[in-house]
Amino acid sequence: MHLTQSLHRALQQAPDRPMTICGDRVRTTREVVDRVSRLAAAFQGLGVREDDRVGILALNSDHHQEFFFGSWWMGAVAHPLNTRWSPAEIAYALTDSGTEVLLVDDSFAALGPELRERAPGLHTLVHCGSGPTPEGMLDYEELIAGFEPVPDIRRGGDKVAFLLYTGGTTGTPKGVMVTDRGLQTSMQSSLVMTQAALPDGVNLLTAPLFHIGALTGWYAQNLVGGTLVFLPSFTPDGVLEAVQKHQVTTTTFVPVMVQLVCNHPDFASYDTSSLKRITYGGAGSPESLLRLAMECFPQARFTQGYGMTETSVLTVLTHEDHERGGERLRSAGRATPGIEVAVVGFDGKPVATGEVGEIVTRGDHVMAGYWGKPELTAEALRDGWMHTGDAGRLDADGYLYIVDRLKDMIITGGENVYSAEVENALASHPAVASCAVVGVPDEHWGERVHAVIVLRPGATATAEEIRAHAKSLIAGYKAPRSVEFVEAMPLSPAGKILKRELRSTRAEG
Repeated sequence: MHLTQSLHRALQQAPDRPMTICGDRVRTTREVVDRVSRLAAAFQGLGVREDDRVGILALNSDHHQEFFFGSWWMGAVAHPLNTRWSPAEIAYALTDSGTEVLLVDDSFAALGPELRERAPGLHTLVHCGSGPTPEGMLDYEELIAGFEPVPDIRRGGDKVAFLLYTGGTTGTPKGVMVTDRGLQTSMQSSLVMTQAALPDGVNLLTAPLFHIGALTGWYAQNLVGGTLVFLPSFTPDGVLEAVQKHQVTTTTFVPVMVQLVCNHPDFASYDTSSLKRITYGGAGSPESLLRLAMECFPQARFTQGYGMTETSVLTVLTHEDHERGGERLRSAGRATPGIEVAVVGFDGKPVATGEVGEIVTRGDHVMAGYWGKPELTAEALRDGWMHTGDAGRLDADGYLYIVDRLKDMIITGGENVYSAEVENALASHPAVASCAVVGVPDEHWGERVHAVIVLRPGATATAEEIRAHAKSLIAGYKAPRSVEFVEAMPLSPAGKILKRELRSTRAEG
């Protein structure tokens, strides 16, 4: 099946049904398909060729629907950029991927000159906002209107669909090549267990569309057919208003979103009875929060998904599991059909039931590799398995429990933060002699980024100075929310900082 098949199916079966809703703008399937085919022609006119990367740096909108499908329609790779990254990080991804054409909305148009300077290969900026088109950029609507539709090349199979950059344990982002086959396998597999998207339903997209979690929800609704409602970004008011106004049937949250929506002081005044499926993931959820959510949305079926950019959805904790409660509410569920998950030791062999090891997976859902990084690809994809870097255990019935993150990844508010990236930024401060970054429990964010710092002899620095320095180099959400100054780090006999000790003592208080 090719990437754009769902558009052709929707055009055949429901050409006049609303396909996208963004604010007051509603477009039918017929309108969307016409615009997609014209945007594909515009990309070709800008010199984009098959397998080239085309980027978008924008808050969620119906332009994403047209951008993703328009890229695939003419054979390009869709490259959505993290809107929370610093200009330096964005430029790195643009340069590393060789992206030459970038769409920007009003929120990021002002970055245009800086991105051109930092990423010299970026030759075309297309403004897809509602405000005036900045000088030196092309107007999105004029591009679409100026080209005649072109035929769909029906990209699919092992062709790359998305290039998604993740944080890296080495301190630099890695471009994950997500193929059509991988996306289709994961979506169809998880839909069997979750019905996370309902045929002819209305899906609310509030998580950012550069995340694999949001993209899987978006793609799932397109697969089964229905309407997509785009919110630029998450706010509790925006979610509740959209659910009530558009009779939303399904959506995807991270736990902090669930908490903020359920604790909204006017929650009871909104009609949320249309919401039938809520999928959540991106961080662990305390049982108390799940119980609150199930009380707030008694008509909804809850499912949890565990996965990563390199694999999409691996395991699912079903609605039935949620209703049964107990120990398994602390699990990540079981592998979905057609996807193999195992836990192995350092020798690569499966460990006994209940023992902790590294979580590995294999199947058509796994990424093609890391863009331009053959050594890292070989390290992750070995012995026929994708090595996730997460530690976990399996019980006798195949339920997976996440124990720790071997890659020192911190999940804060649903965002993945790799400690190496933050440590690289902190280490460049002239007062810092050594540093370590760990995740510590946080009632609001799930985890928060916590920095432990040893200052150079005679040097001084405040927590706010350290945070400001980090924010000048990396995205704000990656900067430490709390900073601790210590005289010395706990070290192993080999001289390595004992992060497990730092993490455990700070988790205790």
